Amino acid sequence: MALVAEPIEFFRVVGGIQQGTVDPITRASAIAMPAPVARITTVSGTAEMTTIGIPWPGFTGSVVFIPTAAFTGATGGAATATAKPIGKAFTAVAGKALELFCDGSLWYPSYTS
Repeated sequence: MALVAEPIEFFRVVGGIQQGTVDPITRASAIAMPAPVARITTVSGTAEMTTIGIPWPGFTGSVVFIPTAAFTGATGGAATATAKPIGKAFTAVAGKALELFCDGSLWYPSYTS
């Protein structure tokens, strides 16, 4: 089996070395949220999402979304090789950081509204 190069340097825990932990690009929310490319990502848009892309195959851990507007996460999405469904429905609050935890199968929010 070939080794997969994982971009873990962009997912450092906040409080350590800060270079590369914040995604400077705002991601628009959609039915399938694109995979974050850094631990902290600003999210714009108000669409409901049912899946969130995973940063690399086999990813487990957390990411932080900073919403510029309220958006929702709903259950019922289908898992794929590159995205995992929402495990508990939530409504992100504009300006309030939302941490999402992936157990390898589902994403779970740090708050629900």
